[in-house]
Amino acid sequence: MVNKVNRELTLKQKRVLQALEAFILDRGYAPTIRRLGGDLGISSPSAVFKHVQSLERKGYLTREAGELRLAGRPAGGGGEVRVPLLGPVPAGWPREAFDLPGETVDVPEWMVGRRAANVFCIRVEGKSMIDAHIDDGDRVVIERTDTAASGEMVVARLDDGSVTLKRLRRENGRILLVPENPEFAPVEVRELRVLGRVIGVLRKY
Repeated sequence: MVNKVNRELTLKQKRVLQALEAFILDRGYAPTIRRLGGDLGISSPSAVFKHVQSLERKGYLTREAGELRLAGRPAGGGGEVRVPLLGPVPAGWPREAFDLPGETVDVPEWMVGRRAANVFCIRVEGKSMIDAHIDDGDRVVIERTDTAASGEMVVARLDDGSVTLKRLRRENGRILLVPENPEFAPVEVRELRVLGRVIGVLRKY
């Protein structure tokens, strides 16, 4: 006899799913287990992880390349949003600030959530972020922000006015813009202006 998965949710599982939906629709990506636990007031990461696993087994969540996704199309997130397309921005050596060609591109609504007015796309040139699955010609979805945490991928303007796409690292008082390709060296800067952080990648095959 084949066991069937019970799709009914407990009250705690409903709370976890609601918190995940709100976070993903707002930011376009899933929270960490610790962040999710903090939002829910659950101190045990293992308890949160068990709830997430249950939601996966019951078909409410899926994983794509290790990232949690809402199964199917989230409510209110099945369409597309038109956002400005800027660029190109080098994922290589920094250069002059990106152009403003007046073009637009359609981005899945689930990716931007409620941040549509604060999102733009860039065209990428170069292969310095190839190990982060960002290749030459990709269109990268960026959320406008002037702050970013260490470890996030950002579009940054340097003191000389040049712009680059790299991973931000802050180590022992140093500010590094780190490529995801061993053929490129990190760039150390004294000051930088963050223009936005990466929230998604669009690619045509």
